[in-house]
Amino acid sequence: MWDPQFEEFARHHRTVRYDARGFGRSERPDREYTFYGDLAAVMDALHIERAGLVGCSLGGRTILDFALAYPDRVACMVLVNPGMSGYQFVHLDDVGAAIRAARERGDRAAMVDLEVRTWFDGVGRSAADTDPVVRAKVFRATTERNARDRARGNNPPFRELDAASRLREIGAPTLIVESELDQIDIHNICAQLAMGIRGAERVVIPNAAHLVNLERPKEFAAVVLPFLAAHP
Repeated sequence: MWDPQFEEFARHHRTVRYDARGFGRSERPDREYTFYGDLAAVMDALHIERAGLVGCSLGGRTILDFALAYPDRVACMVLVNPGMSGYQFVHLDDVGAAIRAARERGDRAAMVDLEVRTWFDGVGRSAADTDPVVRAKVFRATTERNARDRARGNNPPFRELDAASRLREIGAPTLIVESELDQIDIHNICAQLAMGIRGAERVVIPNAAHLVNLERPKEFAAVVLPFLAAHP
């Protein structure tokens, strides 16, 4: 997911990326866990006391909880079309119902198609309006993740910290990167973050959907790198 950024960002910073639980090559655990605790464990293993944190979607959701649990370890944070613990999604019921129905009838192709149309194509666009090479990469990665999920089977619960009710506690310099064509719930989260986190900056990248770092890598770097440089 971070291929377009990794080499460029590493020219300016010590740059680390990792597969969250249940993603990429990381297995799901067999007991309750926390995504923010996993982030702390990765930093501990690499002897990183404090860092600038960049996360998209679930990554942003993880960073918000991490900033509440370990505020002294956050130099700054970049929240890219983030989720947020404690926020109740209200505008994706139809998509969720369609994905559940496809899962129940064993139609994995339909599940992947729905996910890619929702999160990569975005609002008001079709597949024909997107870059076919990047879309194919996202489609392939989503297909592989669904296959791994089916093989793994277990899906233990994870705990979160209800960031939605605690935004005033966050003091780290914050950049919110929002995509013009993302889902309504993501826009609502970005608005709540901008109002709730003191001094938060908010930037909207036009003509992009949820996975903006894949879709608009140059525009993304132009927004994020100066912010990271300003908060070493």
